[in-house]
Amino acid sequence: MKLREVIKQDKEKIIEMYNEYMLSEPISGIDRFEGIRDFEKLEKLSFDDWLEDLEKNKYEENLPKTYSPHTLYLAINDNNEMVGAIEIRWKQVPTLMSFGGLIGYSIRPSQRGKGYASEMLKLALYKFKNTSMYNILITCKDFNLASKKVIEKNGGIFENTYTNNDDGYTYLRYWINISKI
Repeated sequence: MKLREVIKQDKEKIIEMYNEYMLSEPISGIDRFEGIRDFEKLEKLSFDDWLEDLEKNKYEENLPKTYSPHTLYLAINDNNEMVGAIEIRWKQVPTLMSFGGLIGYSIRPSQRGKGYASEMLKLALYKFKNTSMYNILITCKDFNLASKKVIEKNGGIFENTYTNNDDGYTYLRYWINISKI
């Protein structure tokens, strides 16, 4: 598997994956694009405008002070299939350090249960190797057992829970020390 940024030639496959998310049966308490918020914008933006937005979001100077620069990566399996997406947030801002975490990910519905999320997270953690961040916060809702297992499989050490009064959910907060991967 590899992670790579979105390119213009991905349009057809991105739209296909987006439609698969939209047609899938929702999971109670987890919205379709949880972990990869940039996908929500596909409903309102043209693909080219969406690509421009992804590029803009990579740079701190383009964002409000309370936002983190972030990069969206596609997960491509060994058969060159797009199996999901993962977003890396490059700056520790209060919302992310409370319950959002520095990495968010999602596997497209038809590819779930195949171990891709664990592999994706492992590859994403390596992207922090050349940064000054060594402890990476990753969170999930307390009832999201699949995500909990992915985080723990990648060395996540449980710290505590955080109840978000805005959405009413309780989040499990894990730290992964990248010097141990």
